[in-house]
Amino acid sequence: MVKEDGWKESIGDVSHFIKKIRTFLASDSCQLDIQRRRKGEDPLDPNSTINTMLELNFSDAEIKSEILSLTTNNYVKTVKDKEREKNQYYRIFTKEINNRDIYIKLKICSLNRIHLMSFHYANWDIEDRPYK
Repeated sequence: MVKEDGWKESIGDVSHFIKKIRTFLASDSCQLDIQRRRKGEDPLDPNSTINTMLELNFSDAEIKSEILSLTTNNYVKTVKDKEREKNQYYRIFTKEINNRDIYIKLKICSLNRIHLMSFHYANWDIEDRPYK
């Protein structure tokens, strides 16, 4: 059931999504599209993707490595893409890096493209991880 604020997928579905991400990113033809800036975002926001990447001193390759290391333990929920209703759903994960929670929101667009909308310090405590 699709809910406006998101829903929990089964552990099997989350595992399948992670497996697909790893398979696609293993291909040299797959692009990890990192959205560094968001429309209307404050450029000084310390919790933006670009500023989090700068503070962590992370390259695109290091971001990719973090994505590849995701497990079902990191899964939070699935949400609808509000901008492109025909184009899949975003999965939200969290991961602790340098003693801080990182909010990760991504989706598979095609075999050749994975869109990473968010990779930034969490703006709130993320405690609801159904498979932790």
